[in-house]
Amino acid sequence: MKRPMPKRARAGFTLLETLVALVIFSVLGYALGVAAEVGNDSALEVVRGTGQNRELRAATLNLATELRSSTDASISTVTLADGNHRLRFQHPITVGGAQVWGVYDRQLGNTAALQNRADWVVQYTVRDQAVNGVVEKQLVRQLLDETFVVQRERVIATGLRGGLAAPAGFRVVQNGAVWEITLSTAGSMASNPGKSVVMHVNTRN
Repeated sequence: MKRPMPKRARAGFTLLETLVALVIFSVLGYALGVAAEVGNDSALEVVRGTGQNRELRAATLNLATELRSSTDASISTVTLADGNHRLRFQHPITVGGAQVWGVYDRQLGNTAALQNRADWVVQYTVRDQAVNGVVEKQLVRQLLDETFVVQRERVIATGLRGGLAAPAGFRVVQNGAVWEITLSTAGSMASNPGKSVVMHVNTRN
């Protein structure tokens, strides 16, 4: 009597098993992709925050250096519509051998006559500017001629907060003999709430 032939072991996967495996791998792949994207966003926010902090400190130091060469009598501030401040002041300069007030800036030319402009004014102000479809507040340094027309301007800080926020985006307040400069950014998400720098300056009075 012949023995029955043993059944062959089943090879491969059934259609159902294949579909289940595909679903599992798809879910895992999606989860890994999301995790990688979150990690990249976090890293970008750290880099952005570090750059923003460096930008704010550089802007504050430059402004403080300029303000120290001025006097209280030549400094004026105005509150803008968004609550931030506009700051104007002049430098002591030499024109034709005489000491006068105006603006000194090496980028105005390669001679003393071009670099020193009598009756010109340095202005720091906040403006709204569209960047990649998003409106952001920028701190701008401007040189105004004797008729208050802008002759040169440079953006020195971006992403500022509104002036009614605490702390304000850009505020310059005189407390006795000291001028207090506040610069702060809004931040783009919870992990980057923004940066703030406060500096106190004595003028040459």
